[in-house]
Amino acid sequence: MEDDDIWASSDEDVATYDREIAQREWDKLNMNHGNEGYKEGISEAKEEYMQEGFDRGYKEGLEMGKAIGKLRGILCGIDVQHVFSKEYFQDNKDADPRLIVKQWEEKVQSLLVKL
Repeated sequence: MEDDDIWASSDEDVATYDREIAQREWDKLNMNHGNEGYKEGISEAKEEYMQEGFDRGYKEGLEMGKAIGKLRGILCGIDVQHVFSKEYFQDNKDADPRLIVKQWEEKVQSLLVKL
């Protein structure tokens, strides 16, 4: 081919182009595998720890529900609705629910002593 032919390429140009394309494909494949691995890891961790969190939350909720039910049963027939007022919740909205139940128990016990 002539030196002034604009469509002609040297073997070196073709090899460089092929390497660049191969590197781009490799980078894309590497990124895709990394993304898929990340998604799979997140999915597996969610399954494992979500059940564990649910079990723990269910147990704690059951314990608190039983304690509150017991308090309501004790208070049945006694006019102490102020113990369960909205204001009490607002004052303790950031507190640990177990601490709130414990405080209710103490309030109920103090009310029962006064009777």
